[in-house]
Amino acid sequence: MKPTPPRTYHAALALEQSLGDPMQPENLLSYRQAMQHDEREAFPEAAMGELHRLGLHRAFVPKALGGDFESSESFIALGRVLARRDMNVAVSYCTMLWSVLAWIGGSAAQKKQVAHWVAQAGYFPCLAYSEQAHGADLLANELTAVRGPDGRYRVSGEKWPINRATRSQFVVLLARTHEAAHMRNHSLFIVDKSQLDARQVSNLPRVPTHGLRGCDISGIRFDDCLLPEAALVGEPGHGLEWALKGFQVTRTFCNALSLGVADSALRIVTGFATQRRLYGQTVVDLPHARDVLANAYVSQLMAECCAITASRGLHLFTEQFSSWSSIAKVQVTHLCDHTVAQLAQLLGARYFMREGLAEGMFQKFMRDGGIVSVFDGSSTVCLDALATFLPDMSRCANTALPVDVVATLYDLHLSLPCFDGRRLTLSGRGRDAVMQSFPTLLSLLQSLRESDGACIPEIQREAQKLAQDWQVWQQAVASDRAERGQRNSARAFGLAEQLCAMHCAVSCLGLWIHNRAHLGDFFAEGVWLLVALQRGGDPHFKTGQLHPQLAQRLCDQLCAQHDDQHMFSILPWPLAGAATSPELAPSTPQESANDECLTH
Repeated sequence: MKPTPPRTYHAALALEQSLGDPMQPENLLSYRQAMQHDEREAFPEAAMGELHRLGLHRAFVPKALGGDFESSESFIALGRVLARRDMNVAVSYCTMLWSVLAWIGGSAAQKKQVAHWVAQAGYFPCLAYSEQAHGADLLANELTAVRGPDGRYRVSGEKWPINRATRSQFVVLLARTHEAAHMRNHSLFIVDKSQLDARQVSNLPRVPTHGLRGCDISGIRFDDCLLPEAALVGEPGHGLEWALKGFQVTRTFCNALSLGVADSALRIVTGFATQRRLYGQTVVDLPHARDVLANAYVSQLMAECCAITASRGLHLFTEQFSSWSSIAKVQVTHLCDHTVAQLAQLLGARYFMREGLAEGMFQKFMRDGGIVSVFDGSSTVCLDALATFLPDMSRCANTALPVDVVATLYDLHLSLPCFDGRRLTLSGRGRDAVMQSFPTLLSLLQSLRESDGACIPEIQREAQKLAQDWQVWQQAVASDRAERGQRNSARAFGLAEQLCAMHCAVSCLGLWIHNRAHLGDFFAEGVWLLVALQRGGDPHFKTGQLHPQLAQRLCDQLCAQHDDQHMFSILPWPLAGAATSPELAPSTPQESANDECLTH
């Protein structure tokens, strides 16, 4: 049977076809349009309008509140469709994601109001958290909100930098409401900018940026600005709590941007390598180039597995996402950023040119994609947080998950409970369901026989090596804990990075074990998984360590997906312009079980 995409991907497949092939210059979200806007540093206004016309804004609002959102997995797939075309468009449109603060912390009235703003009116929010003097140190921010006798707040200070600061219709604002330096010194507000006195609020100058040149990035100044009483989210003093919980969701969804950028970068370089002739043969026939392309392809599949597993885990293990969201974001951005940097070497001077090959988009993707690692808590911030909880994570991983729970996490045809933001916590207490699934996955893997697939013995061997690496890692964590002082050591940062890599490798193993029967022959064969396990999830692949036969097999599949115009994915994912339209499998009762699920 020909593999078909799970129902959760139907919306992304439909959006892909509606937007058309980005290589066709006449399409609104084409590479040519993207580069023209980038050169002029122009906001992609027409593209924003087209996405509204297609109803994409409804995907940011839960079904229970009148929107279309029901699945994090589906939502990430939509983001990949946008990011593979133009990050200016994806990043400018996805500020709508900040409406999530209303879904997880707002009152019933606030949820209803924000749902109307987004799903019906098509309003965009902006996020006003950071300040120029303090960056990621939100606890030290200086913008103040002073409560008056009537319950309303007067706000003074500046927020910077802010994406869509000028063009947004409402603002999500984090403001200091207590002078002391503790976790209850900030409050969160969501306010319609039209309700503010224009004499008391103004925009700061636009910030020139290295990438995302078409985005509206500036700041907001408040001068004794009066906020409506209804703008306060939750209780006073709980703003940092809502901010950190919101990051757990948005950090998970950021992976869509990296996946989209890396897919297009790999697509451009694969097309170049199969056509460009050097030394009497094509670039892809050169051993070094073939090795880089094969590893880049595996990195893309690894990043996808890590992101998919996180998107499903957000529904199943919501309480763990203070750590899990950081693991996934660090690993996906590391994989994708390193891949793009390695691919640039195959293009030579062409990667540096702003015209020519694919309209010069490779350089734009390289510039734009690099910023994702900074979004919603930089990689350094995420690794620092993870390093703090390494001993707890090492200990908790010794408790294995039951077989049925593991299957629900990894089987893409099993339905998920609705996402419930009330389950988010400030500390996951070291729990990581992926690493807890590892003993169960090893047991399932050992039950497979060589007749079940050509790579079974090799995969079993590499999985056992990964288990040994995990034991060594646990010993290193125990040693570091005994030696560390008040701050996390550099060694702890390295151990946190290693955790991210192993988490990713286990995610790949889990998806392979539970989806071999319905994702096609190449996926089931497991060559890609074997290489992912050999690398231990490491994003920094090194040339020459991959067996030439494996490199050839991976490049064959890479070129086949390129020529057939399919997403570089473990899933059957035809792109716009493909010779055959996507075959969408009918929904099964099990897949449709959460159609009417509520978000809280």
